[in-house]
Amino acid sequence: MTIENQENQSQEIHKEHTFSGKWFWILGIVIGLLIASNIFIYIWFNSPSKTALVSVNGEVIKKDEFISAVMDQGGKNVLDWLIESKLITQKAKEEGISISDKEIEDRISQLRDSFGSQEKFVSFLSLYGLTEESLKKQLVPRLLAEKIMMKNKTVSDKELLDYFNKNKSSFDEKEQVKLRHILVKTLEEAQQIEDDLKKGTDFSKLAKERSIDTATNTQGGELGWVARGVLDPALEKVVFSLNAGERTSIIKTSFGYEIAEVLDKKSARSVTFEEVKDKVKERYIEDIVQNEYSNWIQELKSTADIVYYVDITK
Repeated sequence: MTIENQENQSQEIHKEHTFSGKWFWILGIVIGLLIASNIFIYIWFNSPSKTALVSVNGEVIKKDEFISAVMDQGGKNVLDWLIESKLITQKAKEEGISISDKEIEDRISQLRDSFGSQEKFVSFLSLYGLTEESLKKQLVPRLLAEKIMMKNKTVSDKELLDYFNKNKSSFDEKEQVKLRHILVKTLEEAQQIEDDLKKGTDFSKLAKERSIDTATNTQGGELGWVARGVLDPALEKVVFSLNAGERTSIIKTSFGYEIAEVLDKKSARSVTFEEVKDKVKERYIEDIVQNEYSNWIQELKSTADIVYYVDITK
């Protein structure tokens, strides 16, 4: 081998070494970045803020534990409803369907009227941990579903009349009383109010000042028209035996101690189809939706891409 060849070979070896060294350095940076990013990802997803919900005296309650406990206590039903609500709102958006504030308020008003009084309505909601505002939020998907399902359906007068005739007794007006009341917690408070009423103190004034029924006290205790089967049994038994203008003595009910005054009365009566046609249509549509909802929502689920990020079977 000549000296020239030896020099050429030496240069080639040097080039090769330089090339390999350069890529080794770059590879080192890449590996370093990967290790750093993996460490970061590990810390990020396994830090208390990501895996834990709360710490009690240093002991962590993990999010998975919480989810499992919620699922064991009926959380699956809540999750199903959230999924259904999302599918319904997506479908409504796709079809250009919306619900106005008035439509929501009208439905709330109908529900309130079905209980006969604001007091009974609020008590029912609180029993299930609801308020009127939270109920409104839950009503939106329901009303959207109703609109979507009935979009291409027509309801004839004959269908409504047939429905009315089959369910006439449920539309007939029951005996009703128009009431105002004062509700307090203790017998002593009720006795003081009764004494004030006997002295001529205005009923409405006392209701505003003393009644603990926040749903009616600002209106002077007025409950409006109430049909049989709505009031507390102890109160109902007395008020329906009174005439307009008469007042009860102190009555112990499941809510506390009450004094009520009958403002007016209506006798039970049979109604005609034309009188309640709008109500008949509303209830007929509600029945259709109720009967078809399960199959309809299942169709939406069957074509949806639903991904669970937690194991809900545990």
